[in-house]
Amino acid sequence: MTRNEQLEKWLSNRQRTYADGMELFNALAKANTKSSYGNYLSQAPENPHIFDPHFTQLVNILTKIAREIKDAPSVYPAAFEEILIVQTLNDEQRTQETDIRKEAIDRLQEEIDGLHNRISELESDTENHADELSALNEEFEEKMKELSAIRGELDALNTPGVKIVTEESLTPALRKAYARIKEIAPLYASLHNDIANPDIPAEERHPLAEELCKLDDERRKLWKQIDDYAEGKQATLELDAKRPEYSENAVVRGFEIARQIKRLKQNITNSKTAAERAGKEGKQAVLQNALDRIAKYETELAALTAELSAEQGEKVSG
Repeated sequence: MTRNEQLEKWLSNRQRTYADGMELFNALAKANTKSSYGNYLSQAPENPHIFDPHFTQLVNILTKIAREIKDAPSVYPAAFEEILIVQTLNDEQRTQETDIRKEAIDRLQEEIDGLHNRISELESDTENHADELSALNEEFEEKMKELSAIRGELDALNTPGVKIVTEESLTPALRKAYARIKEIAPLYASLHNDIANPDIPAEERHPLAEELCKLDDERRKLWKQIDDYAEGKQATLELDAKRPEYSENAVVRGFEIARQIKRLKQNITNSKTAAERAGKEGKQAVLQNALDRIAKYETELAALTAELSAEQGEKVSG
């Protein structure tokens, strides 16, 4: 959806909100219009009534902008940008979404309590229930993660002016990125299983590990695109795909660490070159940014090097 389409939708919506209108005003109004009306509009009470003079003025300004866009579209290039659609929840919608999550929390809490009781029973039994306990503990951890996520959503919903981003509300480019994230998931899982398979020779694992790391890099970059866009809109993401996590398998993690170390060393080299150039050219801001990056990369490198040394030490002692 373009901003112009969003503007037309807002103007035709009897349930329109002042907050969404102000977002359109800030995105589309010319500098002289912002100078004339921006301060006045920003002084409106929170969630003003539709007949509040601030709201009336905002509607009039955006109606005028909509007409000008039709008459001279080239004057408003921002009107035709693809945008991330966000929804500012009204009180009724927020209550409905809150109730849904409260019900989910109650249901999950009952399931977690049941799992906890069952685990306690098996642990106190004299017979061997290792397999069942392993499965139950895994399920328990999953339920706890789900509970934590829903509680986080509930906290977000209780924040005034919360905005929610779903898969359907992503821009075409970000929907494509999200679709690719979902494509990567089964490919990554399959490669992960192959690399972790001790029956596969080490020389065959290396190309698989390279492909695995490339997929991991790709999905993290795609997630960052989505996160950055949502953060810019001060919106809460509601997407089903799982976030990438580093592997707990020692073999796979070893490949991941080696690749990260190589990349960090290259980043440090590049940043040092940039710092030297900035110093010679007297660009203090650029120099400081480069030095900050170097410090960040070196901290990450030290942590990964320590982790790698610890893993190698375990292998030697084992």
